[in-house]
Amino acid sequence: MTSSIRTAQAGILRAAACALLLAGLAGCGGGGSDASAPGGSSALQSQPDTAQTTAAPTTAIGPGAQPTLLISEVASNYYSDDVAWFEVYNPASTPATLSDYTLNSSYFDTGTGASKLTPAAFSLPAASVPAHGYLVVAARVYDKLKDNSQMVYVQNGTRRPYWNGSGSLELVTQGRTADFVRFGSSGAAPATDAAWTGANVAALPSGPNEHGKSIVRPATKGMTDTNSAADWTLVNFATPAGMNDVPAGAVDSDHDGIPDSAKAPGGTYAGMDLYTMGARTGRRDLFMEIDYMQGSDPALTPRLEALQKVVDAFAAKNIALHVDTGKLYSDGIDAQRFNLGGGEQVEFAKCIALDVGAAAAPSGCTSFYDYKSAHFDVRRRLVFHYALFASSQNLDGSAGSSGVAELLGNDVVVTLGGYNLGSGSATSQNMLINLQAGTLMHEFGHNLGLRHGGNEDANYKPNHYSVMNYMYQFAGLSAAPDSATAAERYYLSNGLKGKTYCNLSDNSPCSNNFIIGYSDGSGADLNESSLSEAANIGRGAAAGAYADWDNNGAFTAATVARNLNPQDGSTKSILKDYNEWANLTLPFARVYAGSNSGAALDSAAEQERPNPMNQRPLHHVVEEPLPASLHAELRDMGAACDRRWP
Repeated sequence: MTSSIRTAQAGILRAAACALLLAGLAGCGGGGSDASAPGGSSALQSQPDTAQTTAAPTTAIGPGAQPTLLISEVASNYYSDDVAWFEVYNPASTPATLSDYTLNSSYFDTGTGASKLTPAAFSLPAASVPAHGYLVVAARVYDKLKDNSQMVYVQNGTRRPYWNGSGSLELVTQGRTADFVRFGSSGAAPATDAAWTGANVAALPSGPNEHGKSIVRPATKGMTDTNSAADWTLVNFATPAGMNDVPAGAVDSDHDGIPDSAKAPGGTYAGMDLYTMGARTGRRDLFMEIDYMQGSDPALTPRLEALQKVVDAFAAKNIALHVDTGKLYSDGIDAQRFNLGGGEQVEFAKCIALDVGAAAAPSGCTSFYDYKSAHFDVRRRLVFHYALFASSQNLDGSAGSSGVAELLGNDVVVTLGGYNLGSGSATSQNMLINLQAGTLMHEFGHNLGLRHGGNEDANYKPNHYSVMNYMYQFAGLSAAPDSATAAERYYLSNGLKGKTYCNLSDNSPCSNNFIIGYSDGSGADLNESSLSEAANIGRGAAAGAYADWDNNGAFTAATVARNLNPQDGSTKSILKDYNEWANLTLPFARVYAGSNSGAALDSAAEQERPNPMNQRPLHHVVEEPLPASLHAELRDMGAACDRRWP
């Protein structure tokens, strides 16, 4: 059985337009010249924009006036169907109403397929910007995006705010410029002549791997506003909806996507104290917020023991995973009991869907992004993964796929509802804990760039000793993969020798010593046309140990031919392991790491990373339902497991 890998159709096409972007930018100059955007039509790029006019210069807002909103951050952007965003700051001591302003911005027109440096006007929603607070304003690239108190979306018909290396943004109130910035080759002029002086801000970084950077008014400079490029600094780490507190030139020496400055005592990221949450220099750190649905099904609530198993698996490789379930296990902030101040219980939905592209969730299903928009702090989007423990992905709410996750992104859904998981006995409680742990670590692995075969989609490989492999996701790993019982999980997944999940000889999911982890790549190749039973599952063989590949009940000295993973196809091949721990992609908001080399990863996926500020997955993996044999064991847990594990 193979997973369903779904790719947004637009993402496949838009990389081909990159050359058009460069050609368009080469012609950009003063006066607001036009440029084509990746994904746009080159045939339309030179058409003049006759619908938009620029207001005549007026006098600057006079002294003594109430402080107006400032544009405080402009994020790097590239794709025309991505969320271009900027941030506003309210320097006043009272809240400001965003709808008192109009936005003039360079833009992309979905009707013509062209981008324009000549600004268009955009009405802004009636959102409140807190006193001395921030609000993100972003392009509404599809109609299912939902506003919240930290982020709103705008469009004007077929026009969306857009920029790449060049562009401009202006806030206008009462016919006068409140703030203005232009960068790159834009020649746009503000409504108020004194609102900009001197040269442009340098072009923003713009490319398929340039997410997560921005130009900011640094907090350390007091958010100065001299109406010039001197106010602006390029930073390597954007800080949406929060303080611009990451210094220029900040580095990520641990390669985990978190600037070193935020891992030092007193350092912050967008105003968040990641150091107090546990981040440290010299060690890779991962952050995950988990929300969980209301309901009586025990599978909906993440067990503390399950979370600890996942944390411990990463800790063994010197990677610190910091989990946030809010007040579930501690009323106060307590990193050891998974309260970092964010996770919470959310309303129940019978069916959950991780939307793809502009399509809405199927009728009867709730969008994952409805939950993320309502409950996930925008400041966390570039550094935290967001997981939701939900019930089902089926329209009728029945038991089905165990989860779905964004590939090389930060979105995770665990759906173990309806599988009769419970805690009525020691055995059933162990099964609940272990299946939650295995599923969460499996889905999280997709966020980190892993596939079911490591760097490929080939599944059920006995030598690929990983929770990413369906053979080991629910059955777990043996502590002794060279032992005489090492092949038991292979027998189990192929219905051989009467193996069940609860009668595995060691580290069963019905026990309290269940083991999960990613592969270290040490498994030897298994040539299905010439298998040696003496080689066991490819990870060594203790005295007398062998894998009974021909299922004759005895050791066979001669090589045998057998398709070891018939669930994945009928052909015989050479099955390979993969060093997953050495190839995890931690900085999901940063540059593509190139760690995935499997043939199944197409060229578009290799070139393009999802933008965490965009509320939709670029690529995601939907899991198969639990094996029928496991579902049957769960239904019969009292009779099947409690006798063996009292």
